[in-house]
Amino acid sequence: MLNYIAFYIVDYLRQGPWQDPEARGFPKIATFEPNSYLGKVFGVQSGWIIGLILLVLVFVYLRYTKSGYEISVVGESQATARYAGINVKRVMIVTMILSGAISGIAGMLQVTGTDFTLSTGVASGVGFTAIIVAWLAQLNPFVILVFTSFFSILEKGSGVIQTAFGLSSYASDILQGVILFFILGCEFFIRYSFAFRKKGGKAK
Repeated sequence: MLNYIAFYIVDYLRQGPWQDPEARGFPKIATFEPNSYLGKVFGVQSGWIIGLILLVLVFVYLRYTKSGYEISVVGESQATARYAGINVKRVMIVTMILSGAISGIAGMLQVTGTDFTLSTGVASGVGFTAIIVAWLAQLNPFVILVFTSFFSILEKGSGVIQTAFGLSSYASDILQGVILFFILGCEFFIRYSFAFRKKGGKAK
């Protein structure tokens, strides 16, 4: 959970070396120079192109490389991976490094394409949402894209329903919870089934 370390590093920079001198003592990092902004494509910041490229690269890496296969095996069962001669610790370290690098790129796209500054709220808790999305998509990068789009619509739509209908912005969180509840319920009945046994007989 190195995110907390990153959080306090940003907080230190915000209140110390990188504090905006024009903020009159308010803890804030100055807005970036315009030449650091991401350009726009079709009226949207070009980060989505980088995201799609990363999606394809991750899919190829996981599906068609030895290292990607090892990650899949370790993710399914560490015992099986050890039996197959895979160095579990090395795979875990490599996976953490790659995941951290991709997360860093995502953060860069956010601060240079949308926020134009660095703050402690840059992630806004999306990391925990990402865990849910990855689980729902069964770690398939292209299915993750579908679920990401769906959850992004829910998140952005929360502000609209709050303004237009006077509902709480947490309505989208409630809807997400309901969806997850039913998906979990469906998966339980897909994976397991009831077996009725007669006394001394076989299961029906």
